[in-house]
Amino acid sequence: MKRRVGAVIVLLSLGLAGCGPAVPVSTEVTQEIKESAIMNITINGQVASVQLEDNATTKAILAEMPFTIQMDDLHQNEKYYYFDKSFPANPQPIQTIEAGDVLLYQNNCLVIFYQAAEPVVPYTRIGKIHHFQDVRASFGNDSVSVQWYEGEGGQL
Repeated sequence: MKRRVGAVIVLLSLGLAGCGPAVPVSTEVTQEIKESAIMNITINGQVASVQLEDNATTKAILAEMPFTIQMDDLHQNEKYYYFDKSFPANPQPIQTIEAGDVLLYQNNCLVIFYQAAEPVVPYTRIGKIHHFQDVRASFGNDSVSVQWYEGEGGQL
């Protein structure tokens, strides 16, 4: 008898778990999140969009915008800038670094890779530049001025 009661309870709970109307997921909310996860940068006059990661580091950097920084070259494959302040960071080992990756080294060094690289240290992902090939020539081997902002046209 206990077995039958137990079986009935299990069957009823399984049956009830699937009850209820299906609730469609709003594509507007998904689209809004995707749209808000993009910011713009201007590298020596060339405008590019950055698809942002959803993490505390990215949010903290966004709170500092708009800003313009002079990014120096390192290893002829990346540009970097050390902020005077620390950001929340969650550095993780990265399998591959591609051209256009925007990362945070330690907790205060913003890095843009303009060529693929073999990672040797952990980074916190910030985002990735869209259509990087369109702005690659803006990087060169010298320092570059990079303007970070929301919106269009590089207006601070």
